[in-house]
Parts: sequence; C-alpha cells; structure tokens
Amino acid sequence: MGKSLTVRVIDGSTEEMVISADVRLYPIGTPGGRCAVTSQDGGYSFDDLPQGEYSVAVYSPRHVTLYERLTLLPGATKAMTVQLSPGGFLSGQILDERGEPPERCWFTLIREGERRGRTGYVSDSGDHVISKDGRFCSPPLRPASYFLRFAGLLRKPVSSGVSGQSDSPIDRYFDFLYPNACVLTSAEAFGVKAGETLFGLQLQIPRLVRYTIRGKVIGDPPGERANIFVSFRREFGTIDDFGGGGVRVQADGSFEDKKHPGIYTAELTESSAPDGDGRVHLVRRFGEVRLDLTQGDLFDVEIQVSSDGEE
Repeated sequence: MGKSLTVRVIDGSTEEMVISADVRLYPIGTPGGRCAVTSQDGGYSFDDLPQGEYSVAVYSPRHVTLYERLTLLPGATKAMTVQLSPGGFLSGQILDERGEPPERCWFTLIREGERRGRTGYVSDSGDHVISKDGRFCSPPLRPASYFLRFAGLLRKPVSSGVSGQSDSPIDRYFDFLYPNACVLTSAEAFGVKAGETLFGLQLQIPRLVRYTIRGKVIGDPPGERANIFVSFRREFGTIDDFGGGGVRVQADGSFEDKKHPGIYTAELTESSAPDGDGRVHLVRRFGEVRLDLTQGDLFDVEIQVSSDGEE
C-alpha cells in the first residue's frame, strides 16, 4: 500500500492557515508531479505514494514560493507544516516614446542568487508577459534588490516614414535593463521588502539603437557551409543566458548582423539540417570572440576556427 503525505500551510506573519495555496509534489529524479487534494481541515494531502525522495512546492498568489525536500520511508505516513513568507511586489506600466504600450513585451526580474553551484545574478522567476496596455505586476517576491529587464516589440507606426521606425519586426525589437543600461553595473535596482508593493512605476522604452557587426571567419569550419552560423549571446552580467540569435556565414566566410548596444559573445556554430517540422538543433561550437558593442559599429571582426570544437 502506498504512503501518504499531509501538508499544512501557515502564513509566517499571521500564523493563520493558508487555504488558497497550490501544493505540488515532485519525485526527485523522475519526471512528472502531482497536485494535492485539499482536506476538510484545510490541509493538503497526497495518497498512494511510493517511497523515495520528493520535492514539495507551495505556490500562493500572496506569498513567496516555497520548496522543501523530504524522504518517504517504508511504512511511513508523514505530516508536515510549512510557513510561507509574505511576498513583495513590483507593478507599473511601460510605454514607448509616443506614450503607447508595446505590441508585445516580457519582463525578467534579476537578483543576486545561486544557480548550478555558482553565485551571482540570476533570473528570479523566468519571463513574465506584460498586458496589452503595458501594465505589469511581478509574482510574489522575497526581500531583495531586483533589476528589471524588458524585451519585446514596439507597435507599428501609424504611417510609414516615421523617423527611426520601420515595418520590419526586427527594427521594432527592444531589449534593455532599466532605465537604459547594457549591463547590470549600469542599471538601477528596486529594493523590495516583505509584504511591500512598489506600485505605479512609470517606465519608458528607450529610443531604439542597433549597431552593425561585420566580420569574417578565419579558417575552414567543418560541416556543410549552409549550416554554419555566427550566434550572438548577450552578456548582461548574469549567470543565466538570455539568448541572442545569429546569422548565417556566407560562402566567402563573411557575416553581418545588427544588434542592440551591449556586450556579446559571438560563437561559430554548426546547426543540423531542418527536420520535418522545420526545427534545427546545435551540432557543435568551434570558435568564439567577445565583442564590446556599446560604443558603435564593429567592423573587421574575426572569429578563428578552433580545432577542438565542442560537441
């Protein structure tokens, strides 16, 4: 017969039971998870569990998400009580220079933390969608200083010929740290306290600037030339990668792209041929160079082909 687990959730500031939580149980090392059933006394229960190691996740719209590990032993029926801390919130609105909300926008919260055994700046809870009118609100946050990164697409101009804008999505794409920084050392942070809401933040998307990167691959990369790309990974000063995109290397080894001001690592990569759904995957990396694109265009960039490419 399987084991059972009951979780009692308490608000750490009021000592009252939290009855609106979402409690989930994940077996360690095995995919999948289960949602708890709410019991009559306000607890959260799981039945018919095999013995082993588990992670309990407790989500609440007003509290900081909590994770705890536990072990279910043979013949054990376990009960546990967890305390949630009240979350802080950041909320406001982001508009462009014309006072209009973006067509699409996401924001990321960045704080000091640990990930994969490394300590530094990390994404707090992934990317969050901003509403159609440009308003945003964070999930419940633990007390800390947070940096805000915004990325998305400006609305199309009402008429063509508007200075600095075009109908091409790539020319309307923005990606910046508040207030208009390339790296965290130049950004401004918001200090959030437990249970505090910083609301009414009015943020403006800075004027779009994109610099040209032009260069050439030095050496003969392996693989089909049509599958060789230069991929650009932007460095905000965080442990997490935030993507970047890339451009195909031409037959003569040249490449050219436009990027927002920032610090980038340009990687020479080989991608697979598209599968039946048009998807590709990374085959290997075999060369890179770090680029400072904060002052203007970069020409004559060279990436040397490495003989010991990383699979």
